[in-house]
Amino acid sequence: MLKKRPGMLFIILTFLISACSSQTSPNGTAVAASPTVVDPCSAEGLPVEVEKIHKHMREFDDASLIAANAPINQLTDVISEMQRIRRDTEDQSVPACLTDLKKIQLAHMNTVIETTVAFLGGADPEILREGIALSRQQHNQYAIEYARLLGLTVVVLPTNTPLIPAAGTQAPSPSGYVAVNSGTDDVQLYSEPSETSSVMAVLVAGGSVNILAQSSDSVWLSVALPGDGSQSAWVQASRVTILPSP
Repeated sequence: MLKKRPGMLFIILTFLISACSSQTSPNGTAVAASPTVVDPCSAEGLPVEVEKIHKHMREFDDASLIAANAPINQLTDVISEMQRIRRDTEDQSVPACLTDLKKIQLAHMNTVIETTVAFLGGADPEILREGIALSRQQHNQYAIEYARLLGLTVVVLPTNTPLIPAAGTQAPSPSGYVAVNSGTDDVQLYSEPSETSSVMAVLVAGGSVNILAQSSDSVWLSVALPGDGSQSAWVQASRVTILPSP
């Protein structure tokens, strides 16, 4: 008959408890601990989630600019592209803290598409003017909500800000506002308010330039050329955040 050996029993129990507490996969290999999930509405996660939405807005603004300058026989293709971007935006899942931003974004996209379709169909000019005015208002609302989420201050310039001479001439005094590149990519500055014109410089991420004026349709901003305030260039308003001069 075997004698009781308390010491050996203790060792066996300790081994069993240790084995049960370790996490292993069915094939006996160790399972790594799950990574920490970042709250998408936290200070750490919010900028990343906002940028996912803003990516669609930048893409849509590009398509809208093409539509504004395209011959009428090419508008059908441009409208199809805008509709594709809107569908991608609709399908994108967003956290609860960004539902308002997405709602404003989609409202703006719908207005631009509907107004462009109405133009293609020969709608009354007054209806078109109302659509354009509404789309600008919605775009401004989007910019304000975008800035609020990121803790920025956005300023909407008056619509009667005068145009200035073409780049390369003496620039007038700054308007009291600056254009800030709050994104992660460089923003191109053009010689004229058109993407088909030559690129004069770039506004690096985090950089800012003085705003001199804006185009009558509020799509473009005239800004002082970085490093040479005596010359001016043009930047798309949707690419930058407008802030009061420091």
